[in-house]
Amino acid sequence: MADRQQEQSMHQPSGMNVRSVLWGGAAIAIGVMLAALVSYLLWNLWSAPSGAQLLGGPNTRLRPAVTPPVLESAPQIDRTQYFAEKQKKIGSWEWIDRQKGIARIPVEEAMRIMAARGQDGRSQKGQP
Repeated sequence: MADRQQEQSMHQPSGMNVRSVLWGGAAIAIGVMLAALVSYLLWNLWSAPSGAQLLGGPNTRLRPAVTPPVLESAPQIDRTQYFAEKQKKIGSWEWIDRQKGIARIPVEEAMRIMAARGQDGRSQKGQP
């Protein structure tokens, strides 16, 4: 029994005032409504009237007109031509720089030459 009295004395009494909590909640709700009302009124006050040009900075008239990009109606044709050109380059012979001895050769021929040279890519005769 002494333990029970000791436990009761350790707990603090419930002194919560419900009326104060309700008044505090009402004050917060009224504050939120007033803030929303003031925001709405300022928005209407500072916005441009209907039919008027929207507000802008001092350089609004100097802003250049930017044209949107022109979209292709059939990009498949351009894509096909692009890949055909690349395929032609992969399989053709052409001098890139004749004076330096740089040429474009077909991929199949380049792979055959590299396979003949071995894994390290050098000629088996010792020539580069």
